[in-house]
Amino acid sequence: MSRWLIIAAALLLALTAWNSTGHHQGDEYFQILEFAAYKLGITPVHELPWEYGERMRPALQPAVAYGMYRLLGGVGTADPFVVAFLLRLLSAGLSLWVAVLLYRRYVGVVPTGLRSAFIVLLFFHWCAYYSGVRFSSENWSGLAAVLGLLTYPIRTPAVDQHYTPAGGWSSFWSGAYFGLAFLFRYQAGLLAVGFGLWLLFVHRAPWKAVGGLVAGGFTVLLLAYPLTYWLYGEWTLPAYHYFAANLIEGRAAGYGTLPWYGYFELVVLRGIPPLGLVYLGGTIVYLWVYRRDPVSWMVGLFFLVHTLLARKDIRFLFPLLPLLPILLAGAGSAAYARYGPFWNRQWVRGTAWLCLGVNIVLLLSVAVRRADSGTGPAAYIYRTFPTGANLTGPGARLFTAEGTTPHFYLPPGTTIVESPFDTAGTCGPAPGPCLYVEHTRQPPELPVGSELLYTDRSSLIDAVNVLGWADRQKWWYVYRLPDG
Repeated sequence: MSRWLIIAAALLLALTAWNSTGHHQGDEYFQILEFAAYKLGITPVHELPWEYGERMRPALQPAVAYGMYRLLGGVGTADPFVVAFLLRLLSAGLSLWVAVLLYRRYVGVVPTGLRSAFIVLLFFHWCAYYSGVRFSSENWSGLAAVLGLLTYPIRTPAVDQHYTPAGGWSSFWSGAYFGLAFLFRYQAGLLAVGFGLWLLFVHRAPWKAVGGLVAGGFTVLLLAYPLTYWLYGEWTLPAYHYFAANLIEGRAAGYGTLPWYGYFELVVLRGIPPLGLVYLGGTIVYLWVYRRDPVSWMVGLFFLVHTLLARKDIRFLFPLLPLLPILLAGAGSAAYARYGPFWNRQWVRGTAWLCLGVNIVLLLSVAVRRADSGTGPAAYIYRTFPTGANLTGPGARLFTAEGTTPHFYLPPGTTIVESPFDTAGTCGPAPGPCLYVEHTRQPPELPVGSELLYTDRSSLIDAVNVLGWADRQKWWYVYRLPDG
């Protein structure tokens, strides 16, 4: 593998981390960064999401975010957008490291004719960039679980229905990585359980090795447990509260449900056809052909349990993304073993080129776009009004999750005002400018004297507004309302 290839992937990941501001889904922000902001004294406890009151979220990632903020700010205040960028950059570095380890472990079992595709999947796959730069529980739990797989010492030579080659060096550290995966996202415990079942029933590992795996996992859980007290101010069991609230009380189902086959549809559609069909088909082939492989047991159990749960969201499958190149490479290897160099067939080559073209377009889009457009006006307000402002208008909260307020990204002293300015000439009890914020297709109609301070609809966009496509999109507007 060329050193320049790794450098190119690293630079592209860094670019993506820089541009991909914001979050894919609210949990990535409100239950990590806002929890850290609470411990930093920025967010009032009564404005945290309801999950904090239920004591049900892991404390490890909020602690990492807290540490990054303290490291940058010392005893003062750090720029939250720089903190968030460095957390994304850290995520990107971890994703690249895992990709390199997967390449070194599996490249020997990938047929020569498929290795170029394998490299693209590992280092230039659009999904790997979109999720790989996220400081999210889904991304970090999946990466940690893959490290657990790669670290366990598998010494059995390749046999039928088995794809993962021998390798690894420590059952204890393998368990430690699986423990971290659980602490990042509880559902990742299914990956650990799947691997453990494979060890017992297929690999028939010696009890000493299994004991080392269990010891490593529990060691990490015990060492990290004091973070629970640090976050919640009491000794509690967040994992128990999580499963009690979502599975026993059924609160997760209140956010929408899908039938058991919902993930099949989501993978095909959200994976972007024809790529989504390749993801789904390749995974099914791998799970069947290599049903005695540890990856099959990990992915199979994880996917099976998630299909049985009523609450479904495509992000719940993101922990599997680091293993997707292995699933697809294994499916291709199985096809090669049965049909020979099938990629020389015209329809296969045409499909491959189509998939590559779609992947390049999506990769370039991911590399230059924000994950959430609300970070644009948030950064402007934070850096233009460092002592705070009064925000009003439909978009005043910038990011929302059941009425919460994004304090981590707002300057100190900022207030959210539900109604426009009062007779005293301000729109809130605190001193400072009155800013009207809205995310809309057309500029809002405001009182005479209102001044447009910020919009992400630039003059360049208006210049290329062919057939009025820009008029059909929503844009952010920040106005300063007149006094009096």
